[in-house]
Amino acid sequence: MDITKTASAVAQKHLTGSDTLIQESYGIINAYVDKIMDDWQGEIMKDQLMGLFREESQKHDIYKVKMKNRPNHTAPLSRDADDLTFVTGTDGFSYEFFMYQYRLAVKAERRLLEVDDVGAVKDRFMWLMEASDRTQRNALKDVFARAVAPSNAPFLCPDGMYLVDADRPNPDPKVPNWSNELATMDITDEALFNIVLRAKNQISPNGEKLNLKVKKFLIPQEFERVAWVLSNSGQKVGSTANDANWSNGRFTFEVFDEGPDNTIFALLDDTKSEKNGLQIRWGEKPNLKDVEFGGNPDIFGKRIRFRFGLGSLDPRYVWMGGLLNAL
Repeated sequence: MDITKTASAVAQKHLTGSDTLIQESYGIINAYVDKIMDDWQGEIMKDQLMGLFREESQKHDIYKVKMKNRPNHTAPLSRDADDLTFVTGTDGFSYEFFMYQYRLAVKAERRLLEVDDVGAVKDRFMWLMEASDRTQRNALKDVFARAVAPSNAPFLCPDGMYLVDADRPNPDPKVPNWSNELATMDITDEALFNIVLRAKNQISPNGEKLNLKVKKFLIPQEFERVAWVLSNSGQKVGSTANDANWSNGRFTFEVFDEGPDNTIFALLDDTKSEKNGLQIRWGEKPNLKDVEFGGNPDIFGKRIRFRFGLGSLDPRYVWMGGLLNAL
């Protein structure tokens, strides 16, 4: 038996056909070949990307938020007989979350359903779920692809700046501007220490120091070895054995599978906590529904429909980011 095979590319097919599935299109497909179909079941809700967003519900296409600044009063000495001193609050930035609706459908003739013993129709229904997952994933990936030093982005934060940006205004003009954008860096002992200092000295909208701490770093795949060596070396990498490595075992590095190739993100708190301003807001989770086509009872189909929007309130409590020098 000759089991030696030589590669020879199959001629590509022209992309033609109707948007209605008919039995002739699948008459020569056997069940064995059909088992190769992609049976991915839409696991995006467990995806790493989804875990970086706080989820909320939203009914209307536009949802406006009016924020208040927390006052930085101290309580005065005051006897019971004295007049009360009242807290005064000031307005913060306002913000609008926008909702977008998506729909897609498939249709087929009933005759195909009657003779379909290879799952051709069911396969096409799976395409709708995959299209839904792909739509969501691409939207989430785009947030981080344009998070640091972009020329545009899918949304802005309430201060009119990007998710990660420098020289950001605070709502009170008396409070200095702030930044959550890191200088372009290598992943080194010194660079990580500077990030810790930046987080500790971050100021609130009313100007008070927040004393934030770095919980985790998200890094590109190609930097995983650099981060592993740094976090597991007792001495500073590339120095004499007497120079201790301050960052040894101090941080958690997680490879950001679908993040940008040249960006590091520092997470300052749990992304599912109320402190995370980055949100995915659901108007309607993906759902399938039967579709009737006019007066023809023998053409049937399904459609998928979902609505969601992305946006971010104040990112200072969770997000810092910067570009990485090429290896």
